[in-house]
This record gives sequence, structure tokens and C-alpha cells, in this order.
Amino acid sequence: MEPTRENPIQNVIAVIPARYASIRLPGKMLLPIAGKPLILHTLERAKAARTIDRVIVATDDERIFNAVFESGNEAVMTRADHKSGSDRIAEVAEGLPEGSIIVNVQGDEPLISPETIDRAVEAILQKPARSKGENATTSSQTKKGDGPDIVTVCEPLTSLHGELLNFNVVKVVFAEDGRALYFSRSPTPFPREASLRHGGDPNRALEQEPDLFKHFRKHIGLYVYRREYLLEFTKLPQTRLERFESLEQLRALEHGAVIKVIEAVGRSIGVDTPEDFERVKGIIETGIDFRTAMREDLLRIAEVHVESWQQSFAGIAPDDFLAGMTVEKRLAAYSERRRDEQYGMLVAEHPEAGIVGFADFGTPKLPGNFDAQIFSFYFLPEFQRKGLGEQLFRRCVSRIVKNGTTKLCLDSLEVSPYRAFYEKLGGKVVGRSSHKLGDKDFATVIYGWNDVSNI
Repeated sequence: MEPTRENPIQNVIAVIPARYASIRLPGKMLLPIAGKPLILHTLERAKAARTIDRVIVATDDERIFNAVFESGNEAVMTRADHKSGSDRIAEVAEGLPEGSIIVNVQGDEPLISPETIDRAVEAILQKPARSKGENATTSSQTKKGDGPDIVTVCEPLTSLHGELLNFNVVKVVFAEDGRALYFSRSPTPFPREASLRHGGDPNRALEQEPDLFKHFRKHIGLYVYRREYLLEFTKLPQTRLERFESLEQLRALEHGAVIKVIEAVGRSIGVDTPEDFERVKGIIETGIDFRTAMREDLLRIAEVHVESWQQSFAGIAPDDFLAGMTVEKRLAAYSERRRDEQYGMLVAEHPEAGIVGFADFGTPKLPGNFDAQIFSFYFLPEFQRKGLGEQLFRRCVSRIVKNGTTKLCLDSLEVSPYRAFYEKLGGKVVGRSSHKLGDKDFATVIYGWNDVSNI
């Protein structure tokens, strides 16, 4: 059912703040993905939302302005001294019609779902604005049923070290009615009872009880405001908590604003680092998400392992060995490997088929002077010979090099049809061994790379 707009001719305008400068990834807005700058992918996502009437890129950089303008889209030059994206958007909003709805879409979110944008816009249109004279600083007297000052977005947290304990990932806590209570860079809320069950260690509790993750949400930097509130908000003085956590949404809460939090449709990835960029680039260009494996992925990974072996090695490995492979055995093996501090696992995820390939690596078990070993490297047959294996391999190498190692090894059946793949990527035969499959011994070859940083 379509929400009833208070003003049926009201403008809903997405404004995308876009700076060229970035501490961790300078010039990211203009990095090419599928033949066009990152900023244009974000812009197209915003234009695809059915509630959006107009999209404007707000920038202080002529290179970004020209890239947007030359693509036939709208951009405006803003002052260079703004302290935040909200301030930059407010400068644009000053010249927009009264009563407009302003949607702040972060320029480095090229995977933001148009449906997520629509949900956020609808949430602010479903209830009327505050009565005249009732602003953020008097929200405690707001009449029941009045609409929020801001609508923002969240999504589930799924990993402990990559997200929950990462201070670059902002968490949000909200009431049952969706009203935001607090935003923080720290894990919040605190799982007290679960921590007590594990000797007072909340991290151990989260590792041992993955169901606890359902209590946490990651904040996504999409905001929807009424124009008049946005202009008011950017004039409010900074607050103690805002300065302490370096989160400007805390200024709104401390001044009494009502912020409604809604769930995102699907997952978005903000581009803050070179690794983020490569992941997003892969998703847009290939439709495959190469990402770190999570605990809840292990069952599907074990299924892919068994299925790929049974199909790819039919007629090569003994039939009774292939028939005896079980998901349970593989699940136990991968769960055990995760205990190694040097262990890592990446997956290749298709939007419809789910996980279709994976690789894992860690402390070497093979003989020789190596720093790391790739243990498993598999794709389902229908996703082989599409260039995905090379992309996954290079991402594994990047992670291994980041861990400070350069000498890599892996072993392969001598009769494996995939040996040419390792040799194409520079692997040299440095040893031989054997491996028992069922009751039959199979010769294996050991491939080595002296310096994978050159791959």
C-alpha cells in the first residue's frame, strides 16, 4: 500500500555528498568500475528508487563535478570547508523548495538497494511532520503520532572481528518501535548474561553463541530528513557524545530528535579501503561477491566441497571414496582448521545460487620452507572456467601478503585436471608426495611460489 504523502506534490530529492579527498582511499569516487566512475553507480542506484524525484551530486571537486555533468546528470559545486556530508547537503537544501524531503545517500555506497531508499522515504512520509513550533529541541513534548525527524537504516551484523569489534563499523541500538536509542563504534548492547556463562568474556560468548548476533545491528549511513529539520540540525552546536564518538547523529539524539531506524533490503558495502573497492568491483562486474567466510557459511562450504569433488573427480577418484564423502566430515574439518590463528577462508557468493566456491589457507602442513599453504580451492563445475578462480586466488594471495608472508605452497593430485590453473598463476613443482583416497594411493605434486607478492 502506498503511503499517503502530506503534500502530494512534495519533492523527494536525493543529494549525494562526494569529496575527492579520502584518508584511506583517495579519489575513490572516480575509481572505475565496469567502465564508469564509482560515483555514477551510486547515482544510478538512487535514480532507480521509485520514490526519488531528483538526484543531485554535491561536491567540492571539479573532477567529480565534470564526471557527473558529462554523464548527463545533475551536480552542484559546494564550499570546500564543510566539516561533514550533512553540512554539504544543507548548503544544497537551502536552494530547494520548502517542504522537500532530502535523502542523504553516501557517495561511496554503489550497492545501496533502491528498495532500501524507498523504505526509508516511505517511513518519513507515513506520518505528518511536527506541528509548527515543535522542533528537535522540544521533541519530548511531541504529540503521539508525529513523524520522526530523521529516518536511517541498519542491517544485521554477522562477524565478530570484521564487524562487531571493528570501530570503523557503527552500531545502532533501537527500541521495539524502531526509535534509535544510541549509536556507537563499540559493541552495544552488552551481552551480560551470556558473558557470565563464559567466564565474564563477552568475545568468547559471541564466538560460542552465534545466536547472540541477532541482538546487534550495523548502522548504514543513509538518512532521510524533511528539509526544514536538516537546516535546523546543521545549525545545532556539537555535543559531548558527538565529539567523543565522532558520530554526528549523536548530536541529533542529544538535542532531542526522534530518529527512526528501518531494516535495509539486502546488504550494502561502503567503499573505504582498497579491499572494499576490489570486493565491490567484483560484485558489479561479475555478479560474484568475494568475501571473508563467516561461521554460518561453513555448512554451505562443506556442501560445495563434497559436490565439487563428486562431480569434478568422477572417473578419477575411486567411486566408493566419492560416495563416502559427507558434509558432516567436511564441516568438522573446517571447524577444526578455524582454531589456527593464521587461518583464513574466502568464499565466492552468487546472488541467487549462494556460495559457489571457496578457498582456505593457513600455517603450512607440507614440507619445505613455506610461510602459508592453500588447503582447499574449489568451485562448483558450472562456475568454473569463467575467470572466477583466478580472482579468488588473487584475493587469497592479497590476504596472505597482508599477513606478512610471501612463500606459498599447495598440493594437487597428479591426475587433477586443474594443475594447469596453478601453473598459469606461476606455481612451480617443488616436490612430490602421495595421498590415500579410500584404499588407493594417488601421487600428488607440491606447487610453490617464492614470492606471491608478484602475482
